[in-house]
Amino acid sequence: MSYSRSGSRQKYAVITGASSGIGYALAKAFSKRGYKVIGASPQAVLHLQDPLVAEYGVISVPCDITNLDDLKRLKDVVFKETGGYVDILYNNAGIAIGGPAAEMDEAKVNKIFQVNVIGHINATKQLAPYVINAKGSIVFTSSVAARVPLAWTSIYSATKAAIDAYAQTLHGEMEPFGVKVHSIITGGVNTQIGGSESLADAQKRLQNSLYNVEGILDSTRATKGMSLRKGISPDAYADDVSRKILKGSTKFNLFGGSRGYTLHLMGRYFPLWLVEHLMQKTFKQLELFKNIRKSVRNGTR
Repeated sequence: MSYSRSGSRQKYAVITGASSGIGYALAKAFSKRGYKVIGASPQAVLHLQDPLVAEYGVISVPCDITNLDDLKRLKDVVFKETGGYVDILYNNAGIAIGGPAAEMDEAKVNKIFQVNVIGHINATKQLAPYVINAKGSIVFTSSVAARVPLAWTSIYSATKAAIDAYAQTLHGEMEPFGVKVHSIITGGVNTQIGGSESLADAQKRLQNSLYNVEGILDSTRATKGMSLRKGISPDAYADDVSRKILKGSTKFNLFGGSRGYTLHLMGRYFPLWLVEHLMQKTFKQLELFKNIRKSVRNGTR
């Protein structure tokens, strides 16, 4: 176990998905607050953490959280570096896929659940004993997608709702050990998650879709990059969320990003028909669905 010159124990944060976006910003935010950060990302993108290593002394560890052997190696590295004390375990790694709920590719569905849900559950199992030693915090990046039906994000939404539900039970189970558990309901953040598909590729993917009627590309355009247009910066998000976590709040859900708390309240207290209408209007689905109803009545669908 390492100590600072003042004699206090060095604090550690383990952050998954630290190579880009929110995870990268979180690594900076916790480093600036005096934490020694261990950043974990798959080997293929680990080099993107090099600036964090150079500027903030982040310990960069190759780890695909869908691989149990990788997680066990991460556990060994964490023990070697920390002596078995983790103050913040931040389960942040995530991917997104989009498309109509009833038409999702099976392999992609399996992959996103492996990363966004099962990987975090397994990472928590491996590292929770070290968080208990430190009486620290376990944090999960959830989303407003777990609260409101964002357009064409059913599977992503399902993973975020699933990890929020897992974390909610974990919250009670960790309390006797002095461990806090938070699920961050995240609104708009200006990252590239889910934004790599071109409109041409989307058009090709939707060629045989039940939704391939007039208006589908307008809705796709409205959906694509919504967080890039409306979201706050990852650095602003990380500064806000890390501050809330380190204040010692015992609240389970914390909120960050553009309209995070507002959409949470909408999903909890507005009637579903109104939430659906507002989301469909935002993502230009109203005209699209009108055209589908028309085609159904005409017998062309």
